[in-house]
Amino acid sequence: MATPRHKPDYYSRRARQESFASRAVYKLADIDRKFQLFKPGQCVLDLGCAPGSWLQYISSRIGPQGLVVGLDRQALRISSNPSIRFVQVDVAALDPGSLIRFSASFDVVVSDLAPSTSGIKDVDHQRSLDLARLSWEYANRLLTAAGHYLVKVFQGPDFPPFAQEIKQHFQQVDILKPSGSRSESRELYLLGRRRLKESGAGIG
Repeated sequence: MATPRHKPDYYSRRARQESFASRAVYKLADIDRKFQLFKPGQCVLDLGCAPGSWLQYISSRIGPQGLVVGLDRQALRISSNPSIRFVQVDVAALDPGSLIRFSASFDVVVSDLAPSTSGIKDVDHQRSLDLARLSWEYANRLLTAAGHYLVKVFQGPDFPPFAQEIKQHFQQVDILKPSGSRSESRELYLLGRRRLKESGAGIG
């Protein structure tokens, strides 16, 4: 029997009706409505993009003149789209610099990377934070000045220091629990807006 967490809910049913690959799209859409992250013609990097609902949403916002590059170990479950490029790869095993074949820099970097959970809160928090730091390595190298960075992190004791570090690199940082996040989920989204030109060498 499925646990309550896995039972179809409003967002799952809506995603099927609207032909999105997963309910996660509504978390990104909620954040975008509030902060207007995506604009026509942008180049966007999507880390942990499978099954592809964020790619679907981003491509609809950036239009045919834009480009969104998605990375994930898992295959996509979406139709091909001229504005989407997908690389099936372990994000931890790829040199971020290799992505310059798609674009020299990106206007927005988003990460929905999530660890395989153990059920042990401290372990899962640390694994999530490791992935968040990995996403920041990509953003720190590839995100343009004035660009935006969005990353998922599980709540825990090491989240505030990570958020504090990110604040040094952006004009504004917000911590969000968007619509579409399950009420029992410990996930938060950290959003850095308008990267500072003098942003430094990243998280040690």
